[in-house]
Amino acid sequence: MTTTASKLTFADYLADEDGTDTRYELVDGELRPMSVGTGKHGAIIECSYDQFRDEIKRQQLPWTAKAMMVGVRSPRGRR
Repeated sequence: MTTTASKLTFADYLADEDGTDTRYELVDGELRPMSVGTGKHGAIIECSYDQFRDEIKRQQLPWTAKAMMVGVRSPRGRR
């Protein structure tokens, strides 16, 4: 007898909290642990964050930039 685990929805993914610091991505309804970023990832994030903040300030927009505070849903499939 085979059992099939039910696939998680995006809403399930957003609500999931396993009590650890592990970050997950949702791939085809399954949680996959994400690898730890490298120094190069950190440098790219910092540069992007600074540019967003500078442009927001330059245009005097009522926006904010948050470094690594939100998740993004992307249409990426299996790779």
